[in-house]
Amino acid sequence: MAVVFLGLGSNIDKEQHILSGLRALADSFTYQRRSRVFLSEAVGFKGSDFYNLVVEVTTQLPVEKVLEHCKRIEQENGRKPDSAKYSPRSLDIDVLLYDDMVREKAPQLPRHEIIENAFVLWPLAEIAENRQHPVLKKTYGAMWRQYCEQPEQQNLTPLENTDWLKEFA
Repeated sequence: MAVVFLGLGSNIDKEQHILSGLRALADSFTYQRRSRVFLSEAVGFKGSDFYNLVVEVTTQLPVEKVLEHCKRIEQENGRKPDSAKYSPRSLDIDVLLYDDMVREKAPQLPRHEIIENAFVLWPLAEIAENRQHPVLKKTYGAMWRQYCEQPEQQNLTPLENTDWLKEFA
């Protein structure tokens, strides 16, 4: 069984699409746990704030099939396959980690956004604090603490009320 970490984000009908995405992921893979949901500003474009979280699942599928499932779930939630990278999203699902696999072709692993964006690193560190980045050989907890020392860190706030996600506690 491969351990896979997925990043989810939405800034269009956020609660509806995140919940729908989680349900579809639980149907496709073995759901393990999730981080808290974080509110973050849009990065790279002007737009509504995002909800972001990281989910851990397990699967026997190869990484290419995991990516196919994620893209299908995005499209079922209104995501256009040809949408611009920096644009509003009904649902965005990124494969962040697949075991300790390192690869350059799609999906790139580990996903580079882990070290660039607080909305990926903080929720990942929350549920995989002691797991080690396969290239940098640092734990995600240590990487998050180091990130927090940077003066330009992104504005990120954990949501207080996530009762709408109680089935994925």
